[in-house]
Amino acid sequence: MLWFTTPNPPAPAPAQPHQPACTDLDAAARPHTPPIAEMLALYRHTRPIGTLAGQEQSAEEYRRIARSVIHHIYEGWQQQTGGRGSIDDLLLVPRAPTTAPPQADRARIPH
Repeated sequence: MLWFTTPNPPAPAPAQPHQPACTDLDAAARPHTPPIAEMLALYRHTRPIGTLAGQEQSAEEYRRIARSVIHHIYEGWQQQTGGRGSIDDLLLVPRAPTTAPPQADRARIPH
C-alpha cells in the first residue's frame, strides 16, 4: 500500500485590509475606508458609461440595472445619514425641496 502525504499547509497570511473591486483608483496612495474605496471604484468603472450607453440597444435592461445601482448607493447614504438623507442630496443639481418625507424616496427607487 502506498501512502501519500501532503506537506503541512502554509500558515495563513495576515489579514489584509479590504480590497476594493477596482484597485486602480485615482487617489490610490491615500488609505480609504472600505465604503469610500468601493465608491471610488464605482466612479472609476462608470466613467465611460456615457459613451458606451450610446451603443446600447437594451434600454429597459439598462434602466433596470441603473436603478439597482442607484438603490445600493441610496441605501449607503441612508446608513451615512442615520436615515435622514434623501435621494435629492445625491443629485448633481438638487431638485427644489419637497414636503414629502424621506420615506417617499424609497418608493421612487425600486429594489
